[in-house]
Amino acid sequence: MRVHITQGRVKPDPIAFVALYCASKDEAKSAVPFVDIIQHDLCSSGLFTATPPSSFLQNPESLAHAEPRLADWRAVKTRFLLCGRAQTFGRMVQVSLRLYDVNQGKKILSFSVSVSKDTLRKAAHMAADQIYTRLTGDKGMFSTQLAYIEALPPKVKGRKKLTYLRQLRIMDQDGANDRALTDGGNLVMTPRFSPDGRTLAYLAYKEDNKKRPLAHVYLLDIATKRQRALLTPDHFAAIARANGGAHVDMTYSPRFSPDGKSLCFALIVDGKSAIYTMNINEGHIRRLTDHRAIDTSPAYSPDGRSIVFTSNRSGKEKVYIMSREGSNVRCVTQGDGKYSQPVFSPRGDFIAFAKQKSNQFFIGVVRPDGTEERLIIQGYMAESPSWSPNGRYIMFIWQSGRRRQQEICKIDLTGFFMQTMKTQNEARDCTWSPLID
Repeated sequence: MRVHITQGRVKPDPIAFVALYCASKDEAKSAVPFVDIIQHDLCSSGLFTATPPSSFLQNPESLAHAEPRLADWRAVKTRFLLCGRAQTFGRMVQVSLRLYDVNQGKKILSFSVSVSKDTLRKAAHMAADQIYTRLTGDKGMFSTQLAYIEALPPKVKGRKKLTYLRQLRIMDQDGANDRALTDGGNLVMTPRFSPDGRTLAYLAYKEDNKKRPLAHVYLLDIATKRQRALLTPDHFAAIARANGGAHVDMTYSPRFSPDGKSLCFALIVDGKSAIYTMNINEGHIRRLTDHRAIDTSPAYSPDGRSIVFTSNRSGKEKVYIMSREGSNVRCVTQGDGKYSQPVFSPRGDFIAFAKQKSNQFFIGVVRPDGTEERLIIQGYMAESPSWSPNGRYIMFIWQSGRRRQQEICKIDLTGFFMQTMKTQNEARDCTWSPLID
């Protein structure tokens, strides 16, 4: 049995999440969060709901020593049953899980994991991915992380002008393990994960030796927090020579290629924004667009053969696609309003975008050939769309009203299931990682 997602509202299938059987209190203490994490993950997809434990007719111990009485579980109107047991061996925990299709009357999945107590949460997310894949046929999305920009409370010194700070942060997709990657001393924007999830490219404003704030792309190693500028002084000198000595004003809006070897980004020379690519290891830079209009916000297609971007070359900001060499440029969107921040689905079947029209903001999708354009969500503010690794959900920044805080939200592709993720302070510029091993 698989849950198929097409369009319209999907009625969640109930799952009975039975606590793991543990022979001792110590084992129970170690293993209790495991099923809770799986339950939270699966229910957060909008496809499943938890059967109330008060209706259970079997306890964890009886399920650990015998096959379930599936007729009893059908009686409580659950669709699936998840049960198992946990054992501890020093610092290690072994968890065995069984998943049953109650209606079909059979076991459809069973597996065991042996992990340290320190990695139990990670293992639970991976287990949720396995179950999600078995039930839907799609890849899971729970062993992932979110990076975002935290808008720290402004600092006030007497009557001096307020100082607004921004901090780059990262957390698990369920909000756990939220931690800072930068100290908030610089203005940072638009973080983007590398395909292996180990590096973030982002924009940072840093002062030069003359105390002038310069905005350029930086790379950050997530594990070590080490940062380095994408472009070196030699790069800037070469770009200036190629543009008649014009000064490089800004580099921004970075995106990794699918193989992680290159970055596409926007670069402003003498007030003119164009799309460039760079081989990260070799340092070779290539200019892709040369138009009097503003070209920005590039992003690769999943196969790396195309790049989507925005341009006002038609008079208003539209979404365009070109080859990775910069040829065969064509417009994708034809609707009214200003389009921005396009990004391909990992499946390659849709492009998500942000849109502004008549003082309203939207998140929408369109096919790469320009068909089936539709708006998914509207708000006082809606921006920064980012896809889940399986291409079924879009994360974005949303503000419901003028006096409301900007928040991280997740919505399914049908537009009917939306969740808000709470952060300590206002969130900006979110991005979703690939699956983390």
